Amino acid sequence: MEAGMRVVDGSMLEGGGQILRNASALAALTGWPLRVDAIRAKRSRPGLQPQHLTGLRLVEGVCGGQLAGGEVGSCSITLRPGPGSPRCGRYSADTRTAGSCTLMVQAAMPVCVFAEPPPPADNANAVVGPSGRPCCHLELRGGTDADMAPPAGYLTDVLAPLLKRLYGDLMSDLDVKVVRRGFYPKGQGVLEATLPALPPGARLPPISLTDRGKITQVTIHAFSAGRLPPHVAQRMAAAAEAALRRGLRRVGAAAGGVTVPIAVEAVVEPPERAFGDGCGILLFADTDTGCRLGASAKGERGVPAEEVGERAAAELLDALESGACVDQWMQDQLVVWMALGSGTSRVAMSPPSLHTRTAMVVAEALLPGVRFRLRRPGAAGDEAAEAVGGSEGEEGVKKGGGSGAAGGGGKGKKGKGGKGGGGGGREEGYGQESPYEGGVWLVECDGAGWTVGRRGGEAAGPGGEA
Repeated sequence: MEAGMRVVDGSMLEGGGQILRNASALAALTGWPLRVDAIRAKRSRPGLQPQHLTGLRLVEGVCGGQLAGGEVGSCSITLRPGPGSPRCGRYSADTRTAGSCTLMVQAAMPVCVFAEPPPPADNANAVVGPSGRPCCHLELRGGTDADMAPPAGYLTDVLAPLLKRLYGDLMSDLDVKVVRRGFYPKGQGVLEATLPALPPGARLPPISLTDRGKITQVTIHAFSAGRLPPHVAQRMAAAAEAALRRGLRRVGAAAGGVTVPIAVEAVVEPPERAFGDGCGILLFADTDTGCRLGASAKGERGVPAEEVGERAAAELLDALESGACVDQWMQDQLVVWMALGSGTSRVAMSPPSLHTRTAMVVAEALLPGVRFRLRRPGAAGDEAAEAVGGSEGEEGVKKGGGSGAAGGGGKGKKGKGGKGGGGGGREEGYGQESPYEGGVWLVECDGAGWTVGRRGGEAAGPGGEA
């Protein structure tokens, strides 16, 4: 094995595409070469599907790297990042299926935030945000409202606003917009994202989301597109609103004993704003401590619009009743940001899913000094904290000169069903049961204190300073 190589077993823990996304993003930042074996081994169609391959190509481009094994169906890849830091600029990616655009953003966003400006000779590729800071601009094509992945609306209305609140001026230029919706099976949606790079020497502050607070408002966005009649969006929204009004009585104390206002929007997307037929609904709740929790549901053939709306409402009510500060999608998406930040981050969440725990193990293995701990809120002392990584993380990732990742079978082979276009946005793995007891858990993370230009071999000093 070449010096510095990190080998990740893609079958460990949840064994899905998230391992690939997070590992490739962190490898692009550290500069360490990465091999991932047994890719998506626990999925019904193992190996790379178009959306995973497209996301890898996107990360490869931003970090100036080289990807080996990059073909649909491959169960093993090697990513060798370029010799310098990732570069700001304009990048595009097209799954040519309904593969999720939001999952591509998930892989690329951390890489872009720690990117350096392009060299003067490449000024034509430069992107500058309203604040005057260099940015990456991504144009992504595929599915915007795909199965088993957050919809694009979740990025625009939940993730992006939360990151802006958490990081203030550092994320002031962050902008995500849906240019055109695309649905299964053809995709052809367009998502654009402007991702600001940190100033030289700047570090992301630790995240603190420990008090859910009182619910101040719930917002409903429902849409229909293509040949679907306008009443579809209206029925989804009405059913969601009715279910929320009933359910919010159960969490009324959390709302201060008052009626929570619900803002409702039901729209029909014009032809230029959507390709094909589809519908969906996004809900999010705001609290007086700055938390925003989201939930969504996508329309399906043969499923009444009312059922779709009620499904989204039930998901949001579950998140609100838990008392957690983040929803099921956010809990694993914040892991990378906690790991890259400085100091100790703390987030109160519902029992971490296997998906979330896997993200923690990958971050601990690939970023120096990163450690996650779980404890019950109010519990004090190291004896009350539970480590996340342990033997599974050590066995799942091998470093420089090891014999390869444990359990990593199928190297370089095609997974079943890997040939052809397949995987049109149907990522599996979310919604798995948590190995932890119910209630709220406080997740703590000692971050790496990452900075623009830092590479993996540079140890961080006290306080995360390199």
